[in-house]
Amino acid sequence: MSNSYFQKCVYLKKEIINYITTIFRVYDDELVLKLEDYNLLKNRHNCLESSTAPGFIIEEFIVSKLEKYSKKENIFCINRAKDNTATNHSYDCYTEFKNLLCMINIKVQKDKGQNNAISAINILHRDYCSNPSQEKAYLIIKIHYTFNDSNSKNERVLSILGVDGYFLEEVNFSDGHKQDSRNWSKEFKAQSGRLLINDSFRNKNKCDITQISYQKTFDFIKQIAHSE
Repeated sequence: MSNSYFQKCVYLKKEIINYITTIFRVYDDELVLKLEDYNLLKNRHNCLESSTAPGFIIEEFIVSKLEKYSKKENIFCINRAKDNTATNHSYDCYTEFKNLLCMINIKVQKDKGQNNAISAINILHRDYCSNPSQEKAYLIIKIHYTFNDSNSKNERVLSILGVDGYFLEEVNFSDGHKQDSRNWSKEFKAQSGRLLINDSFRNKNKCDITQISYQKTFDFIKQIAHSE
């Protein structure tokens, strides 16, 4: 049984990962972090390598490049989320393809690290479940990196190790879900916690291809957003 919704998702994932891989390849998968011509990683005791800052920098870099690259390719255009901050949206950029609105969440993960938080559930619910007549899909892209001394560039760099991704719709949540308890209000609200999906959970809870749909994931998000 064919699933035209999932076929569109598969195509988008393949093309978007190809876009990102091509962008990094231009730089030989090595990014130099410079400010006023100074390599911020030059000093071995720099504070960046032990912080989350490089992740945000890579994220901003790739979203900006995707906007330009996708317009040049002219198959589908990727646009930055409007008024985008960490609390305004559950995604970083989006594209529209054959009446499907695809929200793209860029996650950057340091080698041997973990970055499994998808989004605050209440924000994900607002983005995914508003205007239900518009069919949507939610793509999580993971960019893996480490720090290296580059032989070709003769300086310390951010080294891109690989890019992969999956759709939220590919995950079967019928046996429950995982979330953290991050909360910004005085009163605890479960909906403020972030949905967590690690590799183990995803591999154990794969949706049958014929069952993958916007409606199924819509119902799940709506359910957890209204749970106590």
